[in-house]
Amino acid sequence: MEENKKENEQEKVKIYDKEMYISQEKLKTILIIIVVFIIGFIAGYFSNNLVNTNEKRNVEDSSYNQEA
Repeated sequence: MEENKKENEQEKVKIYDKEMYISQEKLKTILIIIVVFIIGFIAGYFSNNLVNTNEKRNVEDSSYNQEA
């Protein structure tokens, strides 16, 4: 009787551990996706800022060359 009870408790613990592992893996996956998105967003923002700065310089240089 006691052995059967212990086996049931061990099975519950195994099932609980498996559910915890699955939920942890889902959470890790979601966090990785969010971190990659944030890194991509920041990289895109700064690259866009650099492109706009270079375009402004090119426009200023071309207008200066036309005046001279």
